[in-house]
Amino acid sequence: MLSTIRRSVGWGVAILFLGSVLSACGGGGTSMQTTPSKPSGSVPSYIHKTTVVSRADISRVMGKLLRAGAYFSPRKGVHIKHIQGLKPMTSSAGYDLSYYGGPVMTGGNEYNILVNCNDESCWGGLINSFENSLYDSAMMNSDILPQYNAAGTYSAAGDYPVSYQISGTLQDQDIFNILYNVITANNLPTGYGSEFHVFLAQGVDECSNAAGGCYSPDNPSQWTYCAYHGSNDWSDIGHVLYSVEPYQGVNGCEVSNTNSPNGVVADSTASTLSHETFETITDPDVAVNNIAWYNSSLGEIGDECAPAAGVPTGNVNLSGATWEIQMEYNNSISDCSY
Repeated sequence: MLSTIRRSVGWGVAILFLGSVLSACGGGGTSMQTTPSKPSGSVPSYIHKTTVVSRADISRVMGKLLRAGAYFSPRKGVHIKHIQGLKPMTSSAGYDLSYYGGPVMTGGNEYNILVNCNDESCWGGLINSFENSLYDSAMMNSDILPQYNAAGTYSAAGDYPVSYQISGTLQDQDIFNILYNVITANNLPTGYGSEFHVFLAQGVDECSNAAGGCYSPDNPSQWTYCAYHGSNDWSDIGHVLYSVEPYQGVNGCEVSNTNSPNGVVADSTASTLSHETFETITDPDVAVNNIAWYNSSLGEIGDECAPAAGVPTGNVNLSGATWEIQMEYNNSISDCSY
């Protein structure tokens, strides 16, 4: 399935910063803490023991941070200035992604961090199912990633629930605190073979200096993104690739159809997760000035085909299961595709 790209594209913002990031981002509204849900019946094997993370650890975690940056996916209606100073190295109607020399992933484990929810029910209940469908699909293995030298074996590596005290709007320091403590408490590998997806439940606002904006549906004047991906360097655990996945069942981030095959929340979660996953794989360090696959005018592989760019989501069969998600940009046909 193909869809011609419209020229009204939403751009992500990348901001590089060093050391500790402790200042708050303005606005964002008041967040409410979600009560952890209890799985019915036996707990699936992919759900691990809950990690309790204390806000008291923020100073220690930030003291080990060497470098951080993030790049966001805008919500519908937001158009953000793209990275400056890049010139296209290849072209096809101006849309093709160019390779700028940075690293890509060539396989790895994808970890889900579930903040204040003991299972996936806060996000439609199908995160792990979608990941297994996507990672086994032709979309990943033969149709999209090989042309970007990013083909490999990608695996759903489990869910890691977190208990975290939320007071007001979350900031970078909170996300970094959660990431660092989940990785160290569970002895998880880092580097270009791992990505960590931090899921935030409904009602939780988050502002990021690293990404340059806010997720705040209750405060539209501050609301710029649906999600983002980033990379951090810590002095002890090294290079960490991650995405932040707020609640996507909101007007501005949700999928195009109200009758989506798995429900609006589950498919909206899947669509945004696929966007950030493909972008991390093909351009993991864009926000720390080590760019891999990028279009100098239109952004990353997911940006060109996102609803914010005017390209609607649609149904696709992935490994025998139907999902409503966005397409990704395909250089081999110079268009969006599955």
